[in-house]
Amino acid sequence: MNLRAAALALLVAACQGGKQPGGDAGNGTPDSAVAPDAPGPPADAVVADADTRPLPDLTIGGDRLRVDLSVDVKDFATDACELDPQEDCIGGPGARTLLRFAVETPNIGNADLLLGTPSDSNENFVYSACHDHYHYEGYAGFALVDGSETVAAGHKQAFCLLDSERYIDDPSVATDGMYWCGYQGIQRGWSDVYHTRLGCQFIDVTGVAPGSYLLRVVLNQAETLEELSYDNNQIEVPVTVGDPDLLTPTEDCPADLEARVTRGSHRECGWTLQQTFDCTPGRELRVGCSTCNGIGSCTGDPMIRVCDPAHPGGNCTEPGALGYNDDSCSECPRVKDIDCPASGQVAVYVGAAELGQDYGCNLEIREL
Repeated sequence: MNLRAAALALLVAACQGGKQPGGDAGNGTPDSAVAPDAPGPPADAVVADADTRPLPDLTIGGDRLRVDLSVDVKDFATDACELDPQEDCIGGPGARTLLRFAVETPNIGNADLLLGTPSDSNENFVYSACHDHYHYEGYAGFALVDGSETVAAGHKQAFCLLDSERYIDDPSVATDGMYWCGYQGIQRGWSDVYHTRLGCQFIDVTGVAPGSYLLRVVLNQAETLEELSYDNNQIEVPVTVGDPDLLTPTEDCPADLEARVTRGSHRECGWTLQQTFDCTPGRELRVGCSTCNGIGSCTGDPMIRVCDPAHPGGNCTEPGALGYNDDSCSECPRVKDIDCPASGQVAVYVGAAELGQDYGCNLEIREL
C-alpha cells in the first residue's frame, strides 16, 4: 500500500437502475447545517498491512461527506417512493427539510467486493416495486445524534454498489471500472459514491431544533458482507442545524480537503452568485457562458448552477437547482431545457471546476 493509500485509509453510492461504470448512478424557512473543520479520523480506522487475506475492506470517505453537505427543502407527494415502507426516509408528505450528504465508500482491502447480478435468485438483493429495480439492502445507516440520543435517522439505504471512482493511485489498481448496477461490486482500490441527488440520500430534519449535532454514517452494520475489518465502518461529522451557511454553496471550502473530492458540480462550497436574470414564467430557458454553443463565453474551466431565488431559504444545492453543468463543449458550461419559474427570475451561481483555479464566465440567458 503506498503512502497516499495509507493516508486515505484513515478516512471514513451507487446508482439508480441502469448506471454504467464510473457514473453517479417545502414552505417556510428551512433548517440548515454546516460542517466545521475536518474531524480527526476514527482511532480504529487503520487496517494492518500484515493482514493479507483476500477480502475487501470498506471504509467511509470523510472528505466527500463534508464537501457535499447541505440543506434543501423539497415537496413530496402522498405517493412518493420515499414514503413507501421499503424506503421510509421522510416523516410525511409535503414540504420537508432535508440534510443532504454524499457517501463515498472505498474498498481498501486485498480483493474485490462482489455482489453479482441483481435477481430474485441472488440473496444479496431485494426487489423494490416502487422503483421497479433491485436494491442491496442495509448497506448504510444514517443518524443525526445528540450525545446518546438519535434525533433523526435515515433509512438504512438500499444501494447499487459499483465502481464510481478510482480511489487509490497505484499501478496494482485497475484503471477501468468493472462493476455497475447490472453486475454489482467494488473493485479493490475503487470507491462507490452515492451522490446527494439520489433518492433517500439524506436525513429528514424537519422540526429538528437548531443546535450542534453529529451526523453518523455506519456501513455494513449487520456484518453481512465479510471484510478484513469492521472497525473502520463508522464516521461522525459535526453539523449545526440552524446555521445559514449551507443554504447556499457560497461558503469557503475547508482548506484541508483532498483535491479529488472538490472537482465537479456536486461540490457544495466555493461557488459565487454571479448574476440574477429576469425571465417570463413558463418559458424555456438556456443559460451559459459557452462560446461553442453560441451563448456567452468563458475562460479557464468554470461550471454553473441555475436556481430559483424564490426557492425556500433561497438555497441553491445541486439537488434543488433548476439545472447545472460543468462542460457542455470544451470546458465551457451551458444549461438548457429548463423553465423559468413562477418567480420570474433565475439566479446563476458560478464556480471553478478545479477548486482554486482562475476562470471567467461571461453569462448570457436566452428565452426560447
